[in-house]
Amino acid sequence: MLSVDGLTFGYGKRQQQIDGISLALGAGEVLGLLGPNGAGKTTLVSLITGQLPPRSGRVTLQGEPIRLGHRDIALVPQEYAFYPKLSVLENLRYFGGLLGLEKSELQTRVTGALADTDLGGCASVRSGALSGGLKRRLNIAIALLQKPKLLLLDEPTANVDPHSRAFLLNAVRQLRASGTAIIYTSHLLGEVEAIADKVAVMDRGQIILQGPLHCLLSEQHNRVEMKLDSTPDDALCQQIALTPTANPWYQCNLDACGLNLAEAIEAVERAGVGIQQLHYGSRRLEEVYLKCLAGAEANP
Repeated sequence: MLSVDGLTFGYGKRQQQIDGISLALGAGEVLGLLGPNGAGKTTLVSLITGQLPPRSGRVTLQGEPIRLGHRDIALVPQEYAFYPKLSVLENLRYFGGLLGLEKSELQTRVTGALADTDLGGCASVRSGALSGGLKRRLNIAIALLQKPKLLLLDEPTANVDPHSRAFLLNAVRQLRASGTAIIYTSHLLGEVEAIADKVAVMDRGQIILQGPLHCLLSEQHNRVEMKLDSTPDDALCQQIALTPTANPWYQCNLDACGLNLAEAIEAVERAGVGIQQLHYGSRRLEEVYLKCLAGAEANP
């Protein structure tokens, strides 16, 4: 559905805020877009939505080049994007009216947006008086008026209570189930791990890691991290494909050495090296993310 190919962007001739980014997203998929502040996530979102023109590369949605104001693309910004002096219903009618819909279709979409975000009970409440969580819901409700095929959510749960966060994450799951493609940026890695199908990590304008979430979390399943009480000799390192990571930690690649976990441990013990700690199995997204950024800093 969404294709980003070789995208570059810079404000000046020598500046390069976005450097050769490529990614793809299908219908009903959620991409978790991660990265530290200043990594270029907001700039990339602006390029995907047509708010900024790329220096080179292209962005297409269902094979067609994107343009600013594309009806099939909706952005939910981190800031509140509605009129605080208007009621919830008045905001929805106003933004729905900008879509040029027939009166009956507008009413249908407003009613649907209220239902999808559970805002029907406060439709007449002035938007500025809503709680933080309800304001976030209104942001999403306005975007849903478009019935977008691609929805971009920028920190949609920032500064909301746990109940509202759970509601918003469930709303994302429902949108995914309906076939909406979603790009979800957040610093809360637990959220992304709970809803994302794919993950892309940005740093300094580049994507330094991307792939299906289940692969990123399980790709180390056959790699064992060991904290050793002494330095292993070359023979042991070759026997169990042992490489140093951060002293006194070493990584054993079971696929490379053809051993199972018990056999690798036995080999270490036969060599007279003690194992103080051992990590094995799938990882959490936070571990993947932090290790990825640490590697990028070590190899700028």
